Amino acid sequence: MSDATSPPSPAPPSLGPSAFIVLGLLAQFGSGTSYDLKRWADSSVGFFWTFPRSQLYAEPQRLVTLGLLAEQQEAGGRRRRTFAVTAAGRAALREWLSAPAGVPELRDLGLLKLFFMSQGDPDALGALAAEQWALHCERLSVYETLTACPQPEAPEGVPLQTLQMGLLYERASLAFWSEVQAGGGTTPGHMLSGITERS
Repeated sequence: MSDATSPPSPAPPSLGPSAFIVLGLLAQFGSGTSYDLKRWADSSVGFFWTFPRSQLYAEPQRLVTLGLLAEQQEAGGRRRRTFAVTAAGRAALREWLSAPAGVPELRDLGLLKLFFMSQGDPDALGALAAEQWALHCERLSVYETLTACPQPEAPEGVPLQTLQMGLLYERASLAFWSEVQAGGGTTPGHMLSGITERS
């Protein structure tokens, strides 16, 4: 007697954040090349999500094979490949957007060094605070420029909440590092001890 049980369906491919960056940018801005994806990422999600830009050249090809992107290639010239989101790609993007985001990741080298600063040279704290203040000041200037002069190519209706969050974060960071420069605040070790005692 033959087994009529159907074989199990293959598991859906695993998609990482870079795949959804590609799908999201193409869904939001329209069809484009890998160079367009890099340009869009540099002026938007690249401010709050760090990733190798080389993924924007490799990931679209993988998404084409999965049926999540459609591809058109020029017949002559530079033979550029232009990508567009398929219906399946939009469905995958919607499903990802509906899933929980989880705990935010935070990797701040300035704060990491600050935590261990008592083990370093006495002058290192002032240098670290000055460096971090200058970097956050520069980034705040970029955000303020984007707020005053939105990108002309940005599609209508693109939310600006992420930019508003960037402004809040940079202003808070400037206030924090200014206080560190002035010698104010509690040392990180004392802060941790206080948290431990209250828990």
